[in-house]
Amino acid sequence: MIGDRLASRLVAFVTAGLLAWLGAATTVLARARVTEATYAAAAEALIEPYLQSGLFSGTILVAKDGKPVFRRAYGLASREWNAANTLDTHFRIGSLTKSFTAAAVLKLAEAGRLGLDDRIRQCVPGAPASWDRVTLRHLLGHTSGIINYTALPDYYAKISRLERPPQEIVALVEAEPLLFEPGTRMEYSNTGYVLLGMAIEAASGEPYARYLREAILTPLGLKETGYDDASTVLPRRAAGYRFGQAQWRNAPPMASSVAYAAGGLYSTVDDLLAWSRALLGGKLISAASLAATVDDGGRGYGFGWYVGRAHERRVWSHGGAVSGFLSMIDHYPDDALDVIVLANNENAPVQKISRELSALWFGVLDPPDSIVLEDLILDRYAGTYRLGPRFFLTLTREHGRLLSKGTSGPPVLFLPESDRTFVAPAIDARITIDTEPDGRPNGLVYHQGARDRIAPRTSPEEAARILAEPRPLHREISIDRSRLRRLTGRYEIGPTVVMSVTLENGRLYAQATGQPRNELFPESEREFFLRTVDAQLSFDLDGNGRATGLVLHQNGLDTPAPRIEGDQASTRKPGRSQTR
Repeated sequence: MIGDRLASRLVAFVTAGLLAWLGAATTVLARARVTEATYAAAAEALIEPYLQSGLFSGTILVAKDGKPVFRRAYGLASREWNAANTLDTHFRIGSLTKSFTAAAVLKLAEAGRLGLDDRIRQCVPGAPASWDRVTLRHLLGHTSGIINYTALPDYYAKISRLERPPQEIVALVEAEPLLFEPGTRMEYSNTGYVLLGMAIEAASGEPYARYLREAILTPLGLKETGYDDASTVLPRRAAGYRFGQAQWRNAPPMASSVAYAAGGLYSTVDDLLAWSRALLGGKLISAASLAATVDDGGRGYGFGWYVGRAHERRVWSHGGAVSGFLSMIDHYPDDALDVIVLANNENAPVQKISRELSALWFGVLDPPDSIVLEDLILDRYAGTYRLGPRFFLTLTREHGRLLSKGTSGPPVLFLPESDRTFVAPAIDARITIDTEPDGRPNGLVYHQGARDRIAPRTSPEEAARILAEPRPLHREISIDRSRLRRLTGRYEIGPTVVMSVTLENGRLYAQATGQPRNELFPESEREFFLRTVDAQLSFDLDGNGRATGLVLHQNGLDTPAPRIEGDQASTRKPGRSQTR
Protein backbone atom coordinates (compact mmCIF):
# COMPACT_ATOMS: atom_id res chain seq x y z
CA MET A 1 0.00 0.00 0.00
CA ILE A 2 1.21 3.49 -0.79
CA GLY A 3 0.62 5.97 2.01
CA ASP A 4 -0.42 9.55 1.25
CA ARG A 5 2.86 10.97 2.55
CA LEU A 6 4.96 8.62 0.44
CA ALA A 7 2.74 9.29 -2.59
CA SER A 8 3.34 13.04 -2.22
CA ARG A 9 7.08 12.46 -1.97
CA LEU A 10 6.98 10.26 -5.05
CA VAL A 11 5.13 12.91 -7.05
CA ALA A 12 7.65 15.57 -6.00
CA PHE A 13 10.54 13.27 -6.85
CA VAL A 14 9.13 12.31 -10.25
CA THR A 15 8.35 15.94 -11.07
CA ALA A 16 11.83 17.15 -10.20
CA GLY A 17 13.46 14.25 -11.99
CA LEU A 18 11.35 14.70 -15.11
CA LEU A 19 12.01 18.43 -15.33
CA ALA A 20 15.71 17.87 -14.78
CA TRP A 21 15.75 15.21 -17.50
CA LEU A 22 13.89 17.48 -19.90
CA GLY A 23 16.35 20.27 -19.25
CA ALA A 24 19.32 17.99 -19.80
CA ALA A 25 17.79 16.53 -22.95
CA THR A 26 17.15 20.01 -24.32
CA THR A 27 20.76 21.00 -23.72
CA VAL A 28 22.18 17.85 -25.29
CA LEU A 29 19.97 17.80 -28.38
CA ALA A 30 20.29 21.53 -28.94
CA ARG A 31 24.06 21.14 -29.19
CA ALA A 32 24.39 17.94 -31.15
CA ARG A 33 22.60 16.20 -33.96
CA VAL A 34 21.97 12.50 -33.80
CA THR A 35 23.82 10.39 -36.32
CA GLU A 36 22.23 7.99 -38.77
CA ALA A 37 23.60 5.15 -36.66
CA THR A 38 21.97 6.40 -33.44
CA TYR A 39 18.76 7.80 -34.87
CA ALA A 40 16.70 4.58 -34.89
CA ALA A 41 17.27 3.89 -31.20
CA ALA A 42 16.49 7.49 -30.27
CA ALA A 43 13.34 7.45 -32.41
CA GLU A 44 12.23 4.19 -30.82
CA ALA A 45 12.54 5.78 -27.39
CA LEU A 46 10.61 8.83 -28.59
CA ILE A 47 7.70 6.66 -29.79
CA GLU A 48 7.57 4.47 -26.68
CA PRO A 49 5.40 6.80 -24.54
CA TYR A 50 2.78 6.92 -27.28
CA LEU A 51 2.67 3.12 -27.31
CA GLN A 52 2.40 2.83 -23.55
CA SER A 53 -0.46 5.30 -23.48
CA GLY A 54 -2.30 3.50 -26.26
CA LEU A 55 -2.11 6.61 -28.43
CA PHE A 56 -0.52 4.99 -31.48
CA SER A 57 -1.08 1.93 -33.61
CA GLY A 58 0.27 1.93 -37.16
CA THR A 59 3.45 2.35 -39.18
CA ILE A 60 6.19 4.99 -39.32
CA LEU A 61 8.91 5.69 -41.88
CA VAL A 62 11.66 8.33 -41.74
CA ALA A 63 13.92 8.55 -44.79
CA LYS A 64 16.93 10.66 -45.75
CA ASP A 65 17.65 10.97 -49.48
CA GLY A 66 15.10 8.22 -50.02
CA LYS A 67 16.92 5.81 -47.70
CA PRO A 68 14.97 4.73 -44.58
CA VAL A 69 16.66 5.57 -41.29
CA PHE A 70 13.67 4.52 -39.17
CA ARG A 71 10.99 2.09 -40.31
CA ARG A 72 8.67 0.41 -37.85
CA ALA A 73 5.21 -1.10 -37.41
CA TYR A 74 3.35 -1.01 -34.11
CA GLY A 75 0.17 -2.31 -32.58
CA LEU A 76 -2.65 -4.30 -34.10
CA ALA A 77 -4.13 -4.26 -37.58
CA SER A 78 -7.05 -6.32 -36.25
CA ARG A 79 -7.96 -6.25 -32.59
CA GLU A 80 -10.53 -8.97 -33.13
CA TRP A 81 -7.90 -11.39 -34.46
CA ASN A 82 -4.94 -9.98 -32.52
CA ALA A 83 -3.17 -9.54 -35.88
CA ALA A 84 -0.20 -7.18 -35.79
CA ASN A 85 0.41 -4.24 -38.07
CA THR A 86 3.33 -4.83 -40.42
CA LEU A 87 5.17 -2.55 -42.78
CA ASP A 88 3.12 -3.84 -45.69
CA THR A 89 -0.23 -3.34 -43.94
CA HIS A 90 -2.60 -1.23 -46.02
CA PHE A 91 -4.05 1.88 -44.36
CA ARG A 92 -6.66 4.31 -45.53
CA ILE A 93 -4.75 7.55 -46.06
CA GLY A 94 -7.66 9.99 -46.18
CA SER A 95 -6.75 13.42 -47.48
CA LEU A 96 -3.25 12.40 -48.51
CA THR A 97 -5.27 11.33 -51.55
CA LYS A 98 -5.46 14.99 -52.54
CA SER A 99 -1.82 15.05 -53.64
CA PHE A 100 -2.60 12.22 -56.10
CA THR A 101 -5.75 13.96 -57.35
CA ALA A 102 -3.89 17.25 -57.85
CA ALA A 103 -1.09 15.48 -59.74
CA ALA A 104 -3.65 13.78 -62.00
CA VAL A 105 -5.21 17.16 -62.83
CA LEU A 106 -1.78 18.61 -63.61
CA LYS A 107 -0.89 15.68 -65.91
CA LEU A 108 -4.13 16.15 -67.83
CA ALA A 109 -3.40 19.88 -68.06
CA GLU A 110 0.09 19.14 -69.46
CA ALA A 111 -1.54 16.87 -72.04
CA GLY A 112 -3.89 19.68 -73.06
CA ARG A 113 -7.01 17.80 -72.01
CA LEU A 114 -8.08 20.47 -69.55
CA GLY A 115 -6.86 23.84 -68.27
CA LEU A 116 -6.33 24.96 -64.71
CA ASP A 117 -8.36 28.07 -65.41
CA ASP A 118 -11.24 26.10 -66.87
CA ARG A 119 -14.46 26.75 -65.00
CA ILE A 120 -15.87 23.78 -63.19
CA ARG A 121 -19.13 24.05 -65.11
CA GLN A 122 -17.18 23.24 -68.28
CA CYS A 123 -16.17 19.89 -66.75
CA VAL A 124 -19.30 19.30 -64.66
CA PRO A 125 -22.21 20.72 -66.68
CA GLY A 126 -24.68 19.98 -63.88
CA ALA A 127 -22.91 22.29 -61.43
CA PRO A 128 -25.10 25.19 -60.20
CA ALA A 129 -24.93 28.57 -61.88
CA SER A 130 -23.69 30.15 -58.66
CA TRP A 131 -20.39 28.29 -59.19
CA ASP A 132 -19.84 29.78 -62.63
CA ARG A 133 -16.74 31.73 -61.55
CA VAL A 134 -15.12 28.73 -59.83
CA THR A 135 -12.12 27.31 -61.71
CA LEU A 136 -10.07 24.14 -61.32
CA ARG A 137 -7.27 26.29 -59.93
CA HIS A 138 -9.60 27.49 -57.17
CA LEU A 139 -10.57 23.92 -56.34
CA LEU A 140 -6.95 22.75 -56.21
CA GLY A 141 -6.00 25.44 -53.68
CA HIS A 142 -9.22 25.44 -51.63
CA THR A 143 -10.06 29.00 -52.69
CA SER A 144 -13.40 28.24 -54.38
CA GLY A 145 -15.73 29.23 -51.54
CA ILE A 146 -17.76 26.02 -52.00
CA ILE A 147 -18.92 24.62 -48.67
CA ASN A 148 -17.25 21.45 -47.36
CA TYR A 149 -19.73 18.56 -47.45
CA THR A 150 -17.98 16.73 -44.59
CA ALA A 151 -18.87 19.68 -42.35
CA LEU A 152 -22.60 19.16 -42.82
CA PRO A 153 -24.39 18.43 -39.52
CA ASP A 154 -25.53 14.91 -40.48
CA TYR A 155 -22.33 13.86 -42.25
CA TYR A 156 -21.20 11.29 -39.67
CA ALA A 157 -24.65 10.02 -38.74
CA LYS A 158 -26.07 9.66 -42.26
CA ILE A 159 -24.09 10.93 -45.24
CA SER A 160 -20.88 8.96 -44.63
CA ARG A 161 -22.73 5.66 -44.18
CA LEU A 162 -24.18 5.32 -47.70
CA GLU A 163 -22.44 4.55 -50.98
CA ARG A 164 -23.24 7.29 -53.48
CA PRO A 165 -21.80 8.59 -56.76
CA PRO A 166 -19.92 11.90 -56.71
CA GLN A 167 -22.88 13.67 -58.33
CA GLU A 168 -24.95 12.93 -55.23
CA ILE A 169 -22.18 14.18 -52.96
CA VAL A 170 -22.05 17.49 -54.83
CA ALA A 171 -25.84 17.73 -54.74
CA LEU A 172 -25.67 17.86 -50.95
CA VAL A 173 -24.20 21.38 -51.06
CA GLU A 174 -25.08 22.81 -54.45
CA ALA A 175 -27.95 24.84 -53.01
CA GLU A 176 -25.67 26.47 -50.43
CA PRO A 177 -24.29 29.93 -51.24
CA LEU A 178 -20.55 30.39 -51.73
CA LEU A 179 -18.73 31.27 -48.54
CA PHE A 180 -16.74 33.99 -50.34
CA GLU A 181 -15.84 35.25 -53.78
CA PRO A 182 -13.68 32.58 -55.50
CA GLY A 183 -9.96 33.31 -55.18
CA THR A 184 -10.25 35.82 -52.34
CA ARG A 185 -9.32 33.50 -49.49
CA MET A 186 -8.61 29.89 -48.61
CA GLU A 187 -10.98 27.55 -46.76
CA TYR A 188 -10.47 23.79 -46.87
CA SER A 189 -13.19 22.00 -48.82
CA ASN A 190 -13.41 18.30 -49.58
CA THR A 191 -16.20 19.15 -52.01
CA GLY A 192 -13.64 20.84 -54.25
CA TYR A 193 -11.64 17.65 -54.61
CA VAL A 194 -14.77 15.62 -55.33
CA LEU A 195 -15.39 18.05 -58.20
CA LEU A 196 -11.77 17.62 -59.32
CA GLY A 197 -12.32 13.86 -59.45
CA MET A 198 -15.32 14.46 -61.69
CA ALA A 199 -13.21 16.78 -63.87
CA ILE A 200 -10.56 14.04 -64.20
CA GLU A 201 -13.22 11.59 -65.36
CA ALA A 202 -14.63 14.07 -67.87
CA ALA A 203 -11.20 14.91 -69.32
CA SER A 204 -9.81 11.35 -69.40
CA GLY A 205 -12.98 9.49 -70.31
CA GLU A 206 -12.19 6.97 -67.56
CA PRO A 207 -13.36 6.41 -63.98
CA TYR A 208 -11.20 8.24 -61.46
CA ALA A 209 -9.77 5.07 -59.91
CA ARG A 210 -8.81 3.58 -63.29
CA TYR A 211 -7.18 6.76 -64.58
CA LEU A 212 -5.19 7.11 -61.38
CA ARG A 213 -4.02 3.51 -61.62
CA GLU A 214 -3.08 3.65 -65.31
CA ALA A 215 -1.59 7.15 -65.45
CA ILE A 216 0.17 7.36 -62.07
CA LEU A 217 0.25 4.31 -59.82
CA THR A 218 1.30 1.62 -62.32
CA PRO A 219 3.95 3.73 -64.13
CA LEU A 220 5.52 4.62 -60.76
CA GLY A 221 5.40 1.04 -59.49
CA LEU A 222 3.11 1.91 -56.57
CA LYS A 223 1.67 -1.59 -56.27
CA GLU A 224 0.49 -1.15 -52.67
CA THR A 225 -1.59 1.96 -53.36
CA GLY A 226 -5.10 2.01 -54.75
CA TYR A 227 -8.68 3.17 -54.46
CA ASP A 228 -10.20 1.63 -51.37
CA ASP A 229 -13.33 -0.30 -52.33
CA ALA A 230 -14.59 -1.90 -49.11
CA SER A 231 -16.37 -4.62 -51.10
CA THR A 232 -13.05 -5.83 -52.53
CA VAL A 233 -10.93 -8.36 -50.66
CA LEU A 234 -7.71 -6.46 -49.95
CA PRO A 235 -4.93 -8.50 -48.32
CA ARG A 236 -3.36 -6.96 -45.22
CA ARG A 237 -6.02 -4.26 -44.90
CA ALA A 238 -5.97 -2.70 -41.43
CA ALA A 239 -9.20 -2.20 -39.55
CA GLY A 240 -9.89 1.26 -38.14
CA TYR A 241 -10.63 1.79 -34.45
CA ARG A 242 -11.67 4.44 -32.01
CA PHE A 243 -11.88 4.50 -28.24
CA GLY A 244 -15.48 5.01 -27.20
CA GLN A 245 -17.74 4.23 -24.26
CA ALA A 246 -14.68 3.29 -22.21
CA GLN A 247 -13.48 0.59 -24.60
CA TRP A 248 -11.97 0.03 -28.01
CA ARG A 249 -14.61 -0.01 -30.70
CA ASN A 250 -14.64 -0.40 -34.44
CA ALA A 251 -14.75 3.02 -36.07
CA PRO A 252 -18.15 3.97 -37.48
CA PRO A 253 -18.72 2.48 -40.93
CA MET A 254 -17.86 4.74 -43.83
CA ALA A 255 -18.85 4.16 -47.43
CA SER A 256 -15.87 3.92 -49.78
CA SER A 257 -17.36 6.23 -52.39
CA VAL A 258 -18.00 9.07 -49.92
CA ALA A 259 -14.31 9.97 -49.74
CA TYR A 260 -13.76 9.59 -53.52
CA ALA A 261 -11.05 11.85 -54.95
CA ALA A 262 -10.84 13.83 -51.70
CA GLY A 263 -9.72 10.92 -49.51
CA GLY A 264 -10.45 7.49 -51.00
CA LEU A 265 -7.00 5.88 -51.34
CA TYR A 266 -5.14 3.27 -49.29
CA SER A 267 -1.37 2.87 -49.20
CA THR A 268 1.70 1.85 -47.21
CA VAL A 269 4.58 3.89 -45.82
CA ASP A 270 6.98 2.50 -48.45
CA ASP A 271 4.68 3.42 -51.32
CA LEU A 272 4.16 6.89 -49.91
CA LEU A 273 7.90 7.41 -49.72
CA ALA A 274 8.18 6.35 -53.35
CA TRP A 275 5.31 8.73 -54.16
CA SER A 276 7.00 11.65 -52.42
CA ARG A 277 10.31 10.94 -54.17
CA ALA A 278 8.66 10.67 -57.60
CA LEU A 279 6.27 13.61 -57.40
CA LEU A 280 8.38 16.12 -55.50
CA GLY A 281 11.52 14.92 -57.26
CA GLY A 282 10.07 15.98 -60.61
CA LYS A 283 9.72 12.48 -62.07
CA LEU A 284 5.97 12.66 -62.74
CA ILE A 285 5.08 16.22 -63.68
CA SER A 286 6.98 19.08 -65.30
CA ALA A 287 9.07 21.59 -63.40
CA ALA A 288 6.41 24.24 -64.02
CA SER A 289 3.66 21.99 -62.66
CA LEU A 290 5.78 21.12 -59.62
CA ALA A 291 6.42 24.81 -58.97
CA ALA A 292 2.66 25.43 -59.10
CA THR A 293 2.08 22.50 -56.71
CA VAL A 294 4.11 24.12 -53.94
CA ASP A 295 3.21 27.75 -54.65
CA ASP A 296 0.85 28.68 -51.85
CA GLY A 297 0.25 32.26 -52.91
CA GLY A 298 0.75 33.25 -49.29
CA ARG A 299 -2.19 31.17 -48.09
CA GLY A 300 -0.32 28.11 -46.81
CA TYR A 301 -1.72 25.65 -49.39
CA GLY A 302 -0.56 24.83 -52.89
CA PHE A 303 -2.11 22.07 -55.02
CA GLY A 304 -2.73 19.07 -52.76
CA TRP A 305 -0.01 20.09 -50.29
CA TYR A 306 0.29 22.41 -47.31
CA VAL A 307 3.28 24.70 -47.68
CA GLY A 308 4.92 25.98 -44.53
CA ARG A 309 7.85 25.84 -42.14
CA ALA A 310 8.83 23.61 -39.23
CA HIS A 311 12.06 23.69 -37.21
CA GLU A 312 13.02 26.80 -39.25
CA ARG A 313 12.96 24.73 -42.44
CA ARG A 314 10.65 24.55 -45.44
CA VAL A 315 8.18 21.69 -45.22
CA TRP A 316 5.55 20.43 -47.66
CA SER A 317 3.00 18.30 -45.89
CA HIS A 318 -0.47 16.89 -45.67
CA GLY A 319 -2.55 15.00 -43.15
CA GLY A 320 -5.49 12.69 -43.57
CA ALA A 321 -8.40 11.61 -41.41
CA VAL A 322 -11.17 9.17 -42.28
CA SER A 323 -13.19 6.92 -40.03
CA GLY A 324 -10.71 4.93 -37.91
CA PHE A 325 -7.55 6.20 -39.65
CA LEU A 326 -5.12 9.12 -39.44
CA SER A 327 -2.13 9.86 -41.65
CA MET A 328 0.66 12.41 -42.03
CA ILE A 329 3.44 13.06 -44.52
CA ASP A 330 6.12 15.73 -44.06
CA HIS A 331 8.67 16.42 -46.80
CA TYR A 332 11.59 18.77 -46.09
CA PRO A 333 12.78 19.73 -49.60
CA ASP A 334 16.03 21.41 -48.54
CA ASP A 335 17.05 18.45 -46.39
CA ALA A 336 15.71 15.55 -48.51
CA LEU A 337 13.95 14.23 -45.42
CA ASP A 338 10.59 12.45 -45.47
CA VAL A 339 8.56 11.52 -42.40
CA ILE A 340 5.44 9.38 -42.91
CA VAL A 341 3.05 8.26 -40.15
CA LEU A 342 0.00 6.05 -40.72
CA ALA A 343 -2.35 5.09 -37.89
CA ASN A 344 -5.44 2.92 -37.56
CA ASN A 345 -6.74 4.51 -34.37
CA GLU A 346 -8.46 7.87 -34.28
CA ASN A 347 -6.71 9.26 -31.21
CA ALA A 348 -3.16 9.05 -32.61
CA PRO A 349 -1.44 12.49 -32.64
CA VAL A 350 0.21 11.79 -36.01
CA GLN A 351 1.36 15.35 -36.73
CA LYS A 352 2.96 15.67 -33.32
CA ILE A 353 4.78 12.37 -33.78
CA SER A 354 5.95 13.39 -37.25
CA ARG A 355 7.25 16.78 -36.13
CA GLU A 356 9.04 15.29 -33.12
CA LEU A 357 10.75 12.69 -35.32
CA SER A 358 12.00 15.37 -37.69
CA ALA A 359 13.15 17.55 -34.77
CA LEU A 360 15.08 14.56 -33.49
CA TRP A 361 16.79 14.13 -36.85
CA PHE A 362 17.70 17.81 -37.11
CA GLY A 363 19.06 17.82 -33.56
CA VAL A 364 16.71 20.52 -32.32
CA LEU A 365 14.14 20.63 -29.59
CA ASP A 366 12.08 23.55 -30.70
CA PRO A 367 9.07 24.05 -28.46
CA PRO A 368 6.20 22.14 -30.03
CA ASP A 369 3.88 24.15 -32.20
CA SER A 370 1.48 25.90 -29.87
CA ILE A 371 -1.84 24.10 -29.95
CA VAL A 372 -4.77 26.37 -29.23
CA LEU A 373 -8.19 24.81 -28.82
CA GLU A 374 -11.38 26.78 -29.01
CA ASP A 375 -13.10 27.50 -25.71
CA LEU A 376 -16.12 25.70 -27.14
CA ILE A 377 -14.14 22.44 -27.32
CA LEU A 378 -12.61 22.83 -23.85
CA ASP A 379 -15.99 23.68 -22.35
CA ARG A 380 -17.41 20.57 -23.98
CA TYR A 381 -14.77 18.42 -22.24
CA ALA A 382 -15.30 20.09 -18.88
CA GLY A 383 -17.20 17.91 -16.46
CA THR A 384 -16.94 15.08 -13.96
CA TYR A 385 -15.36 11.69 -14.70
CA ARG A 386 -15.35 8.63 -12.46
CA LEU A 387 -11.82 7.25 -12.22
CA GLY A 388 -12.53 4.77 -9.43
CA PRO A 389 -15.33 3.59 -7.15
CA ARG A 390 -14.91 6.66 -4.94
CA PHE A 391 -12.52 8.79 -6.99
CA PHE A 392 -13.62 11.48 -9.44
CA LEU A 393 -11.82 13.92 -11.73
CA THR A 394 -13.41 17.30 -12.36
CA LEU A 395 -12.16 19.07 -15.50
CA THR A 396 -12.60 22.81 -16.00
CA ARG A 397 -11.28 25.24 -18.60
CA GLU A 398 -8.34 27.34 -17.44
CA HIS A 399 -6.68 29.78 -19.91
CA GLY A 400 -6.79 27.47 -22.92
CA ARG A 401 -5.97 24.37 -20.86
CA LEU A 402 -7.81 21.84 -18.76
CA LEU A 403 -7.55 22.03 -14.99
CA SER A 404 -8.00 18.62 -13.39
CA LYS A 405 -9.05 18.35 -9.75
CA GLY A 406 -9.24 14.91 -8.20
CA THR A 407 -11.27 13.80 -5.20
CA SER A 408 -8.03 14.27 -3.25
CA GLY A 409 -4.83 16.11 -4.07
CA PRO A 410 -4.04 19.47 -5.66
CA PRO A 411 -5.37 20.57 -9.07
CA VAL A 412 -3.17 19.83 -12.09
CA LEU A 413 -2.99 21.67 -15.43
CA PHE A 414 -3.15 19.54 -18.59
CA LEU A 415 -1.87 21.14 -21.81
CA PRO A 416 -3.42 20.24 -25.19
CA GLU A 417 -1.23 18.18 -27.54
CA SER A 418 -4.09 17.42 -29.94
CA ASP A 419 -7.80 18.11 -30.03
CA ARG A 420 -8.47 15.16 -27.71
CA THR A 421 -5.25 14.53 -25.79
CA PHE A 422 -3.81 16.59 -22.93
CA VAL A 423 -0.54 16.13 -21.07
CA ALA A 424 0.67 17.16 -17.61
CA PRO A 425 4.50 17.03 -17.70
CA ALA A 426 4.73 17.81 -13.99
CA ILE A 427 3.22 14.45 -13.05
CA ASP A 428 4.00 12.61 -16.30
CA ALA A 429 0.32 11.98 -16.97
CA ARG A 430 -1.85 12.13 -20.06
CA ILE A 431 -5.59 12.41 -20.59
CA THR A 432 -7.29 11.23 -23.77
CA ILE A 433 -10.88 12.33 -24.12
CA ASP A 434 -13.27 9.65 -25.37
CA THR A 435 -15.81 11.23 -27.71
CA GLU A 436 -18.73 10.20 -29.82
CA PRO A 437 -18.46 10.90 -33.59
CA ASP A 438 -20.24 14.24 -33.09
CA GLY A 439 -17.61 15.34 -30.54
CA ARG A 440 -19.61 14.81 -27.35
CA PRO A 441 -17.37 13.40 -24.57
CA ASN A 442 -18.51 10.25 -22.82
CA GLY A 443 -15.38 9.48 -20.82
CA LEU A 444 -11.62 9.68 -20.74
CA VAL A 445 -8.51 7.52 -20.41
CA TYR A 446 -6.05 8.60 -17.72
CA HIS A 447 -2.51 7.35 -18.34
CA GLN A 448 0.16 7.50 -15.65
CA GLY A 449 2.87 5.15 -14.46
CA ALA A 450 2.46 2.77 -17.45
CA ARG A 451 -1.18 2.25 -16.46
CA ASP A 452 -4.40 3.28 -18.19
CA ARG A 453 -7.51 4.02 -16.16
CA ILE A 454 -10.85 4.40 -17.87
CA ALA A 455 -13.14 7.09 -16.47
CA PRO A 456 -16.73 7.29 -17.76
CA ARG A 457 -18.34 10.72 -17.67
CA THR A 458 -20.87 11.24 -14.90
CA SER A 459 -22.75 14.10 -13.30
CA PRO A 460 -21.54 16.18 -10.36
CA GLU A 461 -24.72 15.18 -8.52
CA GLU A 462 -23.98 11.48 -8.98
CA ALA A 463 -20.40 11.99 -7.79
CA ALA A 464 -21.60 13.87 -4.72
CA ARG A 465 -24.13 11.15 -3.95
CA ILE A 466 -21.50 8.40 -4.13
CA LEU A 467 -19.00 10.30 -2.01
CA ALA A 468 -21.69 11.02 0.58
CA GLU A 469 -22.44 7.34 1.03
CA PRO A 470 -20.94 5.94 4.26
CA ARG A 471 -17.88 3.81 3.79
CA PRO A 472 -18.53 0.11 4.37
CA LEU A 473 -17.49 -1.29 7.72
CA HIS A 474 -14.88 -4.04 7.55
CA ARG A 475 -15.25 -6.90 10.00
CA GLU A 476 -12.87 -9.79 10.46
CA ILE A 477 -14.36 -13.25 10.05
CA SER A 478 -13.02 -16.74 10.76
CA ILE A 479 -11.72 -18.65 7.72
CA ASP A 480 -9.79 -21.84 7.04
CA ARG A 481 -6.24 -20.53 7.43
CA SER A 482 -4.77 -23.65 5.87
CA ARG A 483 -5.97 -22.24 2.53
CA LEU A 484 -4.06 -18.96 2.84
CA ARG A 485 -0.85 -20.26 1.26
CA ARG A 486 -2.50 -20.18 -2.17
CA LEU A 487 -2.59 -16.37 -1.87
CA THR A 488 1.11 -15.85 -1.17
CA GLY A 489 3.37 -14.48 -3.87
CA ARG A 490 4.49 -11.26 -5.51
CA TYR A 491 2.12 -8.95 -7.38
CA GLU A 492 3.03 -6.10 -9.74
CA ILE A 493 1.25 -2.91 -8.63
CA GLY A 494 3.22 -0.74 -11.05
CA PRO A 495 6.53 -0.49 -12.92
CA THR A 496 8.49 0.05 -9.68
CA VAL A 497 6.09 -1.17 -7.00
CA VAL A 498 5.67 -4.82 -6.06
CA MET A 499 3.31 -6.17 -3.42
CA SER A 500 4.72 -9.18 -1.50
CA VAL A 501 2.13 -11.33 0.26
CA THR A 502 3.54 -13.74 2.85
CA LEU A 503 2.22 -16.20 5.40
CA GLU A 504 3.60 -16.39 8.94
CA ASN A 505 2.16 -18.39 11.82
CA GLY A 506 -1.16 -18.66 10.06
CA ARG A 507 -1.32 -14.90 9.49
CA LEU A 508 -1.25 -13.19 6.08
CA TYR A 509 0.89 -10.09 5.56
CA ALA A 510 1.34 -7.64 2.68
CA GLN A 511 4.29 -5.37 2.06
CA ALA A 512 4.66 -2.92 -0.85
CA THR A 513 8.05 -1.79 -2.11
CA GLY A 514 9.55 0.65 0.40
CA GLN A 515 6.63 0.28 2.84
CA PRO A 516 6.18 -1.40 6.23
CA ARG A 517 4.62 -4.83 6.43
CA ASN A 518 0.90 -4.88 7.29
CA GLU A 519 -1.27 -7.73 8.49
CA LEU A 520 -4.26 -8.65 6.35
CA PHE A 521 -7.54 -9.41 8.08
CA PRO A 522 -10.07 -11.61 6.27
CA GLU A 523 -13.62 -10.54 5.55
CA SER A 524 -14.12 -13.40 3.08
CA GLU A 525 -12.04 -16.25 1.64
CA ARG A 526 -10.43 -13.87 -0.87
CA GLU A 527 -11.06 -10.36 0.51
CA PHE A 528 -8.90 -8.77 3.19
CA PHE A 529 -8.55 -5.38 4.83
CA LEU A 530 -5.89 -3.50 6.78
CA ARG A 531 -6.39 -1.77 10.08
CA THR A 532 -3.37 0.55 9.93
CA VAL A 533 -4.08 1.85 6.41
CA ASP A 534 -7.42 2.50 4.71
CA ALA A 535 -6.94 -0.17 2.06
CA GLN A 536 -8.30 -3.56 1.05
CA LEU A 537 -7.09 -6.42 -1.15
CA SER A 538 -9.23 -8.72 -3.28
CA PHE A 539 -7.55 -11.82 -4.76
CA ASP A 540 -8.40 -13.32 -8.15
CA LEU A 541 -8.39 -17.11 -8.10
CA ASP A 542 -8.10 -19.67 -10.90
CA GLY A 543 -10.08 -22.91 -11.14
CA ASN A 544 -7.69 -24.61 -8.72
CA GLY A 545 -8.11 -21.88 -6.11
CA ARG A 546 -4.62 -20.40 -6.70
CA ALA A 547 -4.27 -16.61 -6.81
CA THR A 548 -3.51 -15.22 -10.26
CA GLY A 549 -3.64 -11.55 -9.24
CA LEU A 550 -5.13 -9.08 -6.82
CA VAL A 551 -6.87 -5.74 -6.79
CA LEU A 552 -5.73 -3.01 -4.40
CA HIS A 553 -8.61 -0.81 -3.20
CA GLN A 554 -7.16 2.42 -1.85
CA ASN A 555 -7.88 6.16 -1.98
CA GLY A 556 -11.07 5.51 -3.92
CA LEU A 557 -9.25 3.70 -6.73
CA ASP A 558 -9.04 0.07 -7.78
CA THR A 559 -5.60 -1.02 -8.99
CA PRO A 560 -5.26 -4.51 -10.50
CA ALA A 561 -1.93 -6.28 -9.93
CA PRO A 562 -1.07 -9.49 -11.80
CA ARG A 563 0.88 -12.19 -10.02
CA ILE A 564 4.57 -12.24 -10.94
CA GLU A 565 5.73 -15.66 -12.00
CA GLY A 566 9.41 -16.28 -11.24
CA ASP A 567 11.85 -13.90 -9.59
CA GLN A 568 11.55 -10.92 -11.90
CA ALA A 569 8.66 -8.59 -12.69
CA SER A 570 7.45 -8.75 -16.22
CA THR A 571 9.40 -6.45 -18.51
CA ARG A 572 7.22 -6.98 -21.56
CA LYS A 573 5.86 -3.73 -22.90
CA PRO A 574 2.76 -3.38 -25.05
CA GLY A 575 2.90 -2.44 -28.70
CA ARG A 576 6.43 -3.50 -29.46
CA SER A 577 7.66 -2.66 -32.91
CA GLN A 578 8.13 -4.95 -35.84
CA THR A 579 10.93 -4.24 -38.28
CA ARG A 580 10.83 -5.63 -41.77
